[in-house]
Amino acid sequence: MKTVCLSALGALALAACASGPNTAPPPAGFDAAATQFTGWVRVTGEEFQLFAEQRDLRTPGSRACVSGALPRNPQRASGDINGSQVRFTGRTLAWAQRNQAESHDWQGSNIVNGCRKDVVILADRVEVLR
Repeated sequence: MKTVCLSALGALALAACASGPNTAPPPAGFDAAATQFTGWVRVTGEEFQLFAEQRDLRTPGSRACVSGALPRNPQRASGDINGSQVRFTGRTLAWAQRNQAESHDWQGSNIVNGCRKDVVILADRVEVLR
């Protein structure tokens, strides 16, 4: 009987893992209803990670961020803003509403949600502040 219970619990755990990565609320102070998002940016391939504080940007593995992307061509050209303070204009999308199983296609850019938050930023443009 114990073996059956443990097997059932193991199957539930595997099913939970298979349904996608666990996400968390965005960092304190992040307004998901806003249309402008200011912070320090790390560009990682087809997505960016936006940090409120420069010190979090410099901490390897920090998840004090919100993932997002610009449309494909601006995103591909955005490598030169890596490490800068920026302001993105756009909107957020609840990660649960993504258009693919493990990622979200935003106008040709593939967001994988490296920050693992409940929302991602769908940016239309970016402005470098410093």
